[in-house]
This record gives sequence, C-alpha cells and structure tokens, in this order.
Amino acid sequence: MKKDGIEQLFEDMHNQLDIYEPSVNHEARFLEKLQQQSKVVVLHPKKTNWYKQIAVAASIAVLLGTIFFTSINPAKEEVDLANISPQMHETQSFFASAIQVQLEEIDEISSPETKILVTDAMKQLEKLESDYQVLKKDLFHSGNDKRVISAMIKNFQQRANLLEDVLDKMNTINDLKLHKNENYIL
Repeated sequence: MKKDGIEQLFEDMHNQLDIYEPSVNHEARFLEKLQQQSKVVVLHPKKTNWYKQIAVAASIAVLLGTIFFTSINPAKEEVDLANISPQMHETQSFFASAIQVQLEEIDEISSPETKILVTDAMKQLEKLESDYQVLKKDLFHSGNDKRVISAMIKNFQQRANLLEDVLDKMNTINDLKLHKNENYIL
C-alpha cells in the first residue's frame, strides 16, 4: 500500500521532532531572556471584564428561558368562541351546558330498546365535534371571520337539535314499551 506524502514526511522527521512538553519554569526563563534585550515590553495579564461575562450569561439565561417556556406552552393554532368576546363566551357556555344536560338525560333514560338509537346519535355527535375542531382552526387562521363564528354556533345548534330529537324518539319508544298492548305507529 502506498503512503501519502504527509505520512512519509512524519516518518522521515520522526527523530527530529520535539515531542516533549516545556518545563514548568519555561515561561519565566523566556521572559527573563526577553527583558535582557533592549526593546522589551512587559505585558500584564488582562483584567477580567466581568460586565461582558455577566451579559453573555444573562443572554444565555434569557434564551434558555424562552426555549423552556415555549416548549411548555406552545402557540395554539386554534381559538374557541369563548376567546372572541364575552357574548360568545356566554353563547358557548349556554350550548355546552344544554348539551351536557341532554347527554345526562339520554344516559338516564336509555334502555336496551334505545341502544342502537343512542349509538348512532353518539357517532353523529362525534362527527359534529370533529367538524367543530376544524372550525376552531379555521377561526384562528381567518382572524375571527364572522362566517366561521356563525358556522361554529350552527354546529352547537345542530348538536343540541340532534340530542333533542334523540330524546324525543327515546321517550316515544319508552312510552310504547309501557303501553305494549296498544297500537302505535312511529
């Protein structure tokens, strides 16, 4: 195998290289020889500039703090109705509580006969919820566009209407169950 020029150079100069560290008092001897010459300038070690070191440390601390807090609280790319105005907050609270009451009532009056109806309603409710999540992102990107706000309110209304219809049907089914000898047509 052919050696390159640098390796060959080091092999040729192996015995000529100084591979030893200087002695402990090397610097003192060197400065003494320099002072013996006529044009010697004595250098004093620089004083430590604490202001610059503190400024660098403070900058690093601010940078690390910013990185830490942004990793804990990332910028959210979605806004809710409650973030727009106090009126929208009231609207969202009204619908959320009404929907919660309806869900609790459905849970109370559900029966084996209404299980399929409730399951289907929950799937539709999940679809409306996923649509609402998309609308929240759209609201963030549109800058509180009134059309998106209107769509979000309509989404809440659709959820409430869906649950109201389910409750009506469940009550009808439960009434039929109580009056099983009578003839009812749905």
